[in-house]
Formats: sequence, C-alpha cells, structure tokens
Amino acid sequence: MKLTLATVVLTTAILSPMAMAETPVQLSLPSVNLPAGNVSGARLSVLYGQTSQVKGVNFSLLGLSTIDNFTGLNFGLAFGVNHTTSSMTGLEFGLANWNNNTAKGADFGLVNYTGDNFTGAQFGTFNYAGSLNGLQFGLVNATDHINKGVQIGLINYDKSGTFVSKNLPIFPIINARF
Repeated sequence: MKLTLATVVLTTAILSPMAMAETPVQLSLPSVNLPAGNVSGARLSVLYGQTSQVKGVNFSLLGLSTIDNFTGLNFGLAFGVNHTTSSMTGLEFGLANWNNNTAKGADFGLVNYTGDNFTGAQFGTFNYAGSLNGLQFGLVNATDHINKGVQIGLINYDKSGTFVSKNLPIFPIINARF
C-alpha cells in the first residue's frame, strides 16, 4: 500500500508540469510571466510582456504585449500595443496592432500593420498589409498587393498598381481588386 501511494505521488509530481503546460491566467511583467507557459484563458501584460502562445483574451496595459501565436481577443488598454510575431487570428483593439507575419480577423487601432498576408478588415488612421484579402478603411491604406479586397480612404496605395492602372500605385477614396 505504501509503495503504491508513493508511486502515485511521484508520478503525479513528475507529470503535473506537463498537465499545467497551458495556464488559464497569466500576468506578464518585464522579464517575467506569472505563471510561465502558454495561455489558454486570459493574460494581462503590464508595461512589457512576452509569451509564446495565447488562446483566449489578452490585455496589454501601458505598453507592449508580444505573443508569438495568438488566437482570440486582443485589447490594448491605456496606450497598449498588441504585437504578434508569427500568426494572429481574432479581433484586436489597440493604439497599434502590429503583426510581423500573417493575420486573420479584424484590427481596430490608430495604426494597424501586418507584414505578410492579412485576411479580414483593418480600421485605423494608417493601415498596412503585405498582401490584402479583405478591407482596409482609414485615412491612409497601403499594401504591396491586393489579392481580393477594397481600400477606402483619403490615400490608397497598392505597390502593384490600382484598378485604374498597374502604373498608378496611389488612388484616392477607393481602390479595389477582385
């Protein structure tokens, strides 16, 4: 009986970190995540926080929240900036929404930037997508190429040309390609 109980306790102690690889709640501060690991639930980043993966809701307060892979709802509160280094799927509200690679969903911010392919809608003062599948609505909209989509704004830039001419990269009010 004692050997069986000791085996169960030892096995639980060894396997519990693997079971807790995803945490339901995380607080990120500069250089520390409490508790460490991927988040499947809610995360609050204060001043600066960095983590690998978040599935759920992320709050960035007074600074930069960096996540490698994000799925869910991203809120930048009080000058909060949302930064995703690999892929973002979901809805983002922030002073700036900065996606290094791909993003799917909707961005609402003063500045919205996606370095690679963006699928969805960007609403902001300045919107940029490496390639666009969807809508950009803002004062200045920019992309290297509209695959299928619409730009509505004061200045619409498409490096590959506008619907008027491939030699004309800027067109006011509306630009589209289908």
